[in-house]
Amino acid sequence: MVLFLTIGVLTAVGIIVGTNILADRAAADEAISEAKGTTQLLAQSVVAPEFPPTVVHLRPDNATEYLRPLESFDREVQARLLKTDRPYRINIWSANGRLLYTSQLDLLFKDLFSQNGTHQPALTLDDEQRVILRKGGVGSEIADPGRPEDVAAAGTEGMVRIYTRFVTTDRGSTSVADQRAAGRPVLFEAYFPVADLTERQTQIFDSFRWITAGALILLIAVATAILVGLTRQLRKASAERERLLVSAMDASDAERRRIARDLHDSVVQDLAGTAFSVSAVARTSDLPEDSRETLESAGVSLRTGLKSLRSLLAEIHPPDLSADGLPAALADLIAPAGAAGIQASVSVEGAETASDAHVALVWRVAQEAVRNAIRHSEASTLAVTVRGDGRTLALEVVDDGVGFDRSRTKPDSYGLRGLRSLVVDSGGVLDVRSSPGEGTTVWMEVDAQ
Repeated sequence: MVLFLTIGVLTAVGIIVGTNILADRAAADEAISEAKGTTQLLAQSVVAPEFPPTVVHLRPDNATEYLRPLESFDREVQARLLKTDRPYRINIWSANGRLLYTSQLDLLFKDLFSQNGTHQPALTLDDEQRVILRKGGVGSEIADPGRPEDVAAAGTEGMVRIYTRFVTTDRGSTSVADQRAAGRPVLFEAYFPVADLTERQTQIFDSFRWITAGALILLIAVATAILVGLTRQLRKASAERERLLVSAMDASDAERRRIARDLHDSVVQDLAGTAFSVSAVARTSDLPEDSRETLESAGVSLRTGLKSLRSLLAEIHPPDLSADGLPAALADLIAPAGAAGIQASVSVEGAETASDAHVALVWRVAQEAVRNAIRHSEASTLAVTVRGDGRTLALEVVDDGVGFDRSRTKPDSYGLRGLRSLVVDSGGVLDVRSSPGEGTTVWMEVDAQ
């Protein structure tokens, strides 16, 4: 119970911290989103109807001529946009990157109209700004006074630059110049202090912080109680599963013994007798040559089948599955490897004190590993090694076959799932090591005491 409470508290703290981080990011996104909405609204509703379109075509060669159409527009901007310091200042750029207007006109003319009248800040449009000029939308980034696009907004450290577009209108003017310049997209920039956005972010975040934390604490408390109950049920289910698995393995052993005994007492004996009879008839002197050859061939086939059947019986259930009989049982287990063109060997040392249960477990794992090697490995050699030191009993089955990629193939798919559970339940470890072209190693170690 204490463990679950500790886990529950740690989980609650982790979730609250993680949720606060995510909520803080969401609040920051929402604060930026509000600033974007404000920028877009100002551009479309306040700036676009008042902006003089002729400025798009004017060249900044004469300060008086350039300033004249901007005077009334600047008064509107100063009175309606900047009196609340939100936004802090604005810029307007042409589609080719020329600065058309900034709310700090003194900086505009200081940079725009130098002694030779040719210098002006230039904006290099990035892909996002081009898309916004073409299709609309809103973008944002931290302002950098060292960049040309921020040169007309001195003191923009700690500012967020938000930009969108609007299309110039003729404002109902009868001026041919206004009508000719109308319908041109321009880039509108507004600078917002990061401190203001941070304050708004805090307001958004604080509005639901404790509601979220309280709900999470309640949820985790309920979840912890549920987990405690589920864990108890899982423990019972695990114990029942282990009992059923052991019962199934015992039943499987009993069935294997019955099948092996029945086959040995009936089919094997009948085949052995038939093989001897056929061989005896084949040695009859008055038989035709072709009949003798047929009978001899049949005798060979019967003896080969009898040998395979005996190997199969040993695989189904070895006749002496004990510490003394383990080497012979493993030798019978690898007998089919020769027919598959695999050179197999068995080595058993220090297993004399192992219990019959541990010997049976070793044999079962070796049986599955050898079977997989013969069927799937395409190996040329196969080695089965058992080592014991009185405290542990280890099995290693190694082949030099094609191997497999463990990241794409689950070792349990090779039929070791049930055996893995038995090994773990016996306090042991079962591992399958392989890589493409490097063969496969099945390793098991169990406490033999």
